[in-house]
Amino acid sequence: MKPRILVVDDDEQNQVLLSVKLEREGFEVEKAANGVEALEKADTFKPDLVLMDVMMPMMDGYEALRRLKSREETRYIPVVMLTGRTEIESKVLGFEVGAEDYISKPYSLQEVAARVKSLLRMRALQTKLRETEKMAALGEMVDGIAHEIRNPLMAIGGMARRLYEHEEDEQHKGYAQRIIKYVERLERMLLRIDEYKTILVSTLSRDDINRVVKGAVIDIKEIIDGTGKDISIEASLMPEPPPIDMDAGNLRIALSGISQDEIRKIFNPFQTSKFEGAGMGLTISYRIIQDHGAEIEVESEKGRGTTVLIKFHPAQKAQVKA
Repeated sequence: MKPRILVVDDDEQNQVLLSVKLEREGFEVEKAANGVEALEKADTFKPDLVLMDVMMPMMDGYEALRRLKSREETRYIPVVMLTGRTEIESKVLGFEVGAEDYISKPYSLQEVAARVKSLLRMRALQTKLRETEKMAALGEMVDGIAHEIRNPLMAIGGMARRLYEHEEDEQHKGYAQRIIKYVERLERMLLRIDEYKTILVSTLSRDDINRVVKGAVIDIKEIIDGTGKDISIEASLMPEPPPIDMDAGNLRIALSGISQDEIRKIFNPFQTSKFEGAGMGLTISYRIIQDHGAEIEVESEKGRGTTVLIKFHPAQKAQVKA
């Protein structure tokens, strides 16, 4: 998905020049002519960054900026102020209200594009940092919950099995059997949680992406063969791809991490894994892809299918010391 830029300027010529330049740089652009319209477009267009003129009718850039930064859903969107006012007080006011950058008119379109790219890179790093912190906190919380559940669950399961073995009343034996069944279900969830903890951090080393993909394809083919369904897999691999810094084991999980039992179930009508397992499959895959510094995009059209695109960066060449 292309990064989205909202250009806010009451001068139509400035709008056009900025839009054309940014679209050529690979951005998706929306335009607004004043602060009021900018706030509306921020809600509907959901930009990744805003280029905001200061002097505009109806609502100036400072007030629009203040309102953007006061709302939870828009406060983290970077805003670059564009203005012909060069007084220090004007720039200070913009930064105090919450602007991330300030560009004075007349400006170079090339400079604007460069500033936009720089801010978006910074925002991506900040977002990744927040996600990493959230995942770490989630891991600690899940670990604590699993620890608190495991011991009483073992006691419940043990007592239920003992009751089942010694109970003569069939109805009571049925109750004990149901307890055992649900305890085993919870125990499987705890195992999934333990698996999740082991892949919270990927250890990267240089490897061949084709080798990992081939392994994932073999895994999936073996699983599909067991279902008896007529499903084919076509793999088109890049000849001699550049090496990638990766955790081959975790990456293979991300590409084919569904178990044989689970994939059999998804072919059944009305089957869902919502109440089975820990429900973290896609979360784990997303985390692994993030750990590899890759980007993942999903496109889906009802009735036609889903495309998942994962973009990896080649490994950096090691510097040779003289």
